[in-house]
Amino acid sequence: MTSSSLAGRSGIPLLYREVKKQLIADIQSGAVAPGGALSNESDLAKRFDVSIGTVRRAVDELVADNILVRQQGRGTFVGRLDRARFMFQFFKIAARDGTREFPQVRLHSFARSRATPAEARALALQGAAPVFRIENILALQGRPVIHDHIVIAAALFPGLGKRMFEQRAGTVYELYQSAFGLTIVGADERVRAQAAGESSARLLGLSPGDSVLRIERLALTFDNKPAEFRVSIVDTREFDYVSSAQPTA
Repeated sequence: MTSSSLAGRSGIPLLYREVKKQLIADIQSGAVAPGGALSNESDLAKRFDVSIGTVRRAVDELVADNILVRQQGRGTFVGRLDRARFMFQFFKIAARDGTREFPQVRLHSFARSRATPAEARALALQGAAPVFRIENILALQGRPVIHDHIVIAAALFPGLGKRMFEQRAGTVYELYQSAFGLTIVGADERVRAQAAGESSARLLGLSPGDSVLRIERLALTFDNKPAEFRVSIVDTREFDYVSSAQPTA
């Protein structure tokens, strides 16, 4: 890479985007592992034949995207999808008094089947492609509050089985990242109220027809590629959906 392609038609420097793309490629390939340190800015500037300012702008955007994490006095690291990151970026259910806690997760079912037309559209799959279909029950304050339905393309997770999924050491997204090199960087969500179906009502201690919150989440990896389609059914009698731009303490 050289500095010959500094600007596009608008005159805004574009070279940092190429640096950003190369850094993402390093992360995707595993050249820099989750939790691993990025080379310092001077070394990256030499590698890409650009200024330190160009490197810094690329790194700044990756930090803003929650892909990289700066640690004062230590350097810049590839972010891990650990509990803290999961709670800040993806888990948005809190008790009505504002209390937030990491949920206790129990696997309810794990199966391999074929994608429905709606799931294939969401996950950008061809036809009735093989998928893993997973149900989890998430408990808060000692009782079940969320019934999760997760659908992921089998081709993205070769070798995944019930035992691996159930005995993972960290979050689901941490498993995706550490075992399959697939980093979830964001999600599109749709939220609406609906009546509880029989299965969710039974698992959450509700009556069929009781009001629940339905959250559809399409989890995205780099370049906005879909990686997971999840429907969460939430008992909101004592819990709310809370979205915040600030990390929780």
